[in-house]
Amino acid sequence: MATENPLTHPHLRLPLRYLPHMRHPDVLTMGLAPLSGARWIEPDVASGEYHLHKLRQRERLGDNVYQALPDSMAAQRELAGLLAAHLLNDHSEHYRQYHDQLECISGNFIVPLDTSANLWRSSLWIADDLVIMEPQDDNYVLTAASLCSPSHWRLEEKFGQTLTAIHQAIPGFSRELEPKVTRFFAHLRVGSPVTRFNWSLQPDTALCQRPGEQDPAVTGEPGLCYRVERQSLRRLPVTGAIVFTIRVYLHPLGDLLAVPGALTQLLAAIDNCPRAIYEYKGFDGMERLLQPWRERAGRVDSEAFQQ
Repeated sequence: MATENPLTHPHLRLPLRYLPHMRHPDVLTMGLAPLSGARWIEPDVASGEYHLHKLRQRERLGDNVYQALPDSMAAQRELAGLLAAHLLNDHSEHYRQYHDQLECISGNFIVPLDTSANLWRSSLWIADDLVIMEPQDDNYVLTAASLCSPSHWRLEEKFGQTLTAIHQAIPGFSRELEPKVTRFFAHLRVGSPVTRFNWSLQPDTALCQRPGEQDPAVTGEPGLCYRVERQSLRRLPVTGAIVFTIRVYLHPLGDLLAVPGALTQLLAAIDNCPRAIYEYKGFDGMERLLQPWRERAGRVDSEAFQQ
């Protein structure tokens, strides 16, 4: 089998933008921070690759990457209108409009600009995946999603479920985070978006990580990659729905060597995970791949100490 060259992927050539494990080494944390509305979405030169990735995943997986309840259409359209205005007004260096077309300059693609579009079509404008949660009784329900870069979950298994049920499989969630998340959703205000980050490792370059499956576009085993999810959450002013945006950043693990302490702190964060989280994140299956990096981090630390 031919080994994939990670340098052929624009998303792997992006500079390190976020190292959330250095601020929040605990895997199970909310880690919320206020977000400027102008930074809701972060376009870059890899936007075109994510656009093509979404088209490939929809062709490969069909409705498993996009599902929506009929009653969610009002929220989908409201999101499309806000998203289009944001891209054109706050990111004019990346996006411009020609009649009913939206051009992504940095991504080198053109798509229809239709603010009455469903969530799938508006998700093709950006690199981020999009998830809509709407209030129902005393909880929030996943009513629409375009999800092409999941981190080890399947949309078809979570669709239509409540916020509580969606996170039930995460060890310690119900005890440590559920009350905080429920309170946050109830009190998130219009005009006060927030951001948070997840971090993990994976043994390949696939953006789409579905349990027990492998993206056929990914071949070989280029080695461990550091995976970051930048999530934003904001409440839509008319429907009251809450929108998640999920942007995946993926870096070869060697990139962390350029930042003092980044690799050492990552290994420490992994080792300090509770066993249930350690296994849930799949670190137990990466121990062989991690060993050379442990040795390399030890050499780097020794050289820094001698200096």
